[in-house]
Amino acid sequence: MMTLAEKLLALKAVKPFDLLRSEELLTIATAMTVHSFKPDAVICEAGGVINRLYVRVQGEAVGIGGTAMQHVVGTTILLTGKAAPFAIKAGPAGYVALALPRGKFFTVINECPALLAGFFRMPLLGVDYAGMPAAAP
Repeated sequence: MMTLAEKLLALKAVKPFDLLRSEELLTIATAMTVHSFKPDAVICEAGGVINRLYVRVQGEAVGIGGTAMQHVVGTTILLTGKAAPFAIKAGPAGYVALALPRGKFFTVINECPALLAGFFRMPLLGVDYAGMPAAAP
């Protein structure tokens, strides 16, 4: 369990959340819950759809070949509605993330347009790894 203050600090340390005003961060942090995945647990099957935005707190989410993913996972799938082209799993040390459900994700980006603009500045749309093109669907 994380306190609200811990959630705020965790979000502030991750782009594009670092661009938001304190009241926007508070709105988002309040809506987020902590999700813990055991090592190698499936977060999203290949061909599946993520119904939450995940923001890394500890461990890693990994994709093809165990390649570590960005700190924010699910943006591309949530924004486009396309299925995951590959399975997303927790890394060998597990994965702990703040999770924002799909419905609240769209409410948040409507209320915090700077967050949506930040997502488009990140290499997440079409790129799911740091510097690696996403696999074709």
